[in-house]
Amino acid sequence: MKIVTLVLLSIILFSCKRKKETDRKAQLAGMYKLYIAENADSNGVWHEDPWTKGGTGYIVYDGLGHMAVHITRKGYNDYNWLPEEQSLRDEYINQKLDSMSTDELKDAVRAFASSYVYAGNYNIEDTADIVQHHRISTSIHSPVGSTVRRAYSFSGDTIILHVLNGNRRLKWIKQP
Repeated sequence: MKIVTLVLLSIILFSCKRKKETDRKAQLAGMYKLYIAENADSNGVWHEDPWTKGGTGYIVYDGLGHMAVHITRKGYNDYNWLPEEQSLRDEYINQKLDSMSTDELKDAVRAFASSYVYAGNYNIEDTADIVQHHRISTSIHSPVGSTVRRAYSFSGDTIILHVLNGNRRLKWIKQP
């Protein structure tokens, strides 16, 4: 009888834990537009991050454990590269690169470097409002396979993500 009770209690506790994580993932679910990224100075005063000032960004949580983020600097969408179909074909890319001057190549690198993207899986830690992003694809090669942790909180339709190992926070407004 004790074993049956123990097994039932284990199943109930596991189910409650699983339901709690599912509910918390659902709470994050949606698409959010970057409102502001800020860094705290040595006095704890928040200032807009110059890298994202005037830029844009989106983060998506699907509620099932998948996420993606894309942040761009000001002017990113204004760069004139190649039409979509041509940008997926090596012959057009090579032709474009071969025809560019050194200054034009530098401008292209600056433009492409002003886009930060990653996608992956996410989960929420049991004991705190911390979301873990397990990056499986990123525009910067070195973080592929890494995990980042963000404390999160809500203020109305805004989610605030705090970088845990730094002095940075990003505020995102939920999109309809």
